[in-house]
Amino acid sequence: MGTRGAPLSAGPTFQDISGYLAEFPTALKDDRAGVLAMLEKFVRANENPSVSPNFRSNLPDRVQPLVRLMRDPLLEGDAELILPALKVFKILSRKQDNRLALKEASIRSILKHVQKPKTTQIAAEGANFVLNICYEKQNVASVLNCNGVQPLVEFLKADEETLTANAAGAIQSISFQERGRAKVREAGAIPFIARLLRSRNSKVQARAAGAIHNLSSDPHSIRIIRQHRGIEALVEILTASAQQVGVKGSAAGALQNIAREVESRQILKRLKVVGALTKLLLCDDLQVQVCAAGAIINIIGPDFGEEGATNLERAGFGKLLAQLMALSMAYWGIYGREPEVSLRQIREGVANPGFLLPGAVE
Repeated sequence: MGTRGAPLSAGPTFQDISGYLAEFPTALKDDRAGVLAMLEKFVRANENPSVSPNFRSNLPDRVQPLVRLMRDPLLEGDAELILPALKVFKILSRKQDNRLALKEASIRSILKHVQKPKTTQIAAEGANFVLNICYEKQNVASVLNCNGVQPLVEFLKADEETLTANAAGAIQSISFQERGRAKVREAGAIPFIARLLRSRNSKVQARAAGAIHNLSSDPHSIRIIRQHRGIEALVEILTASAQQVGVKGSAAGALQNIAREVESRQILKRLKVVGALTKLLLCDDLQVQVCAAGAIINIIGPDFGEEGATNLERAGFGKLLAQLMALSMAYWGIYGREPEVSLRQIREGVANPGFLLPGAVE
């Protein structure tokens, strides 16, 4: 069957689709309804990644016949067919082999349907496709070369929350790479992402926090985040009692980076955010703990003077935070889950810049 222990669905496999399109290159002209039906059946069988036969399959996915379909002039303006085609590409791009196999010319052929999308749904699926493929560094470069960032900035302004969430997630993945962060900043995305930090939609807010986390590692972006009251919004996320720990971790990671700027550090002191960050030291997520500890060190640490071998007070402060985290991990090892790291690893993590996080594959 070519699968990892799961039977294929009754719907067409991607091998069926690519084989048909390869054998009948004029299928869009001669059998549009049949092509549409095949794509829609494949999407229905595979949209949920947890039960997707394609995601579990070991069989290679030959994407070129579908790429040729995206280049067919007959597809221009055919929103009914473009939508399921983009969904198929989103599904295929969950698999690393498929992401790595995509060439820039193929990405360009797909993204041209997202540059000026006919519908909000097409825009949202196009953003998801970008989110997935940008797990690979080479694809970030391709998306930038294909002018793929500017449409995402426009999508951030939309009223439709699924679209804004997907666009923020795509920007989060693009911003995992240094060149991507610079391009996103230059495209003017940061003010709109900062505004989304206050969204009442949890997915939008989480994606925006992840994007700001990555962007804040670019020193030039910190000033823009500060000017658009992104710091205050991040603090609100940290102090919200019902907020998920992972989202708080993204906010803490962003503040760890932002606190390197003197003016931003003064704002954080005024907002008295250290108490909320200290609570995160006691959670059971190491990455969140390290981001919180790093933020505390960057906010308070300068008050102890410059780092150095002779500054025992500052070194002791960092050691105290690391030991508190180690105690927390020991607690969760006894009452929750087994600790996965050593004290040395924790100390090294506290000393390093905030983690960068690609968006979760859709």
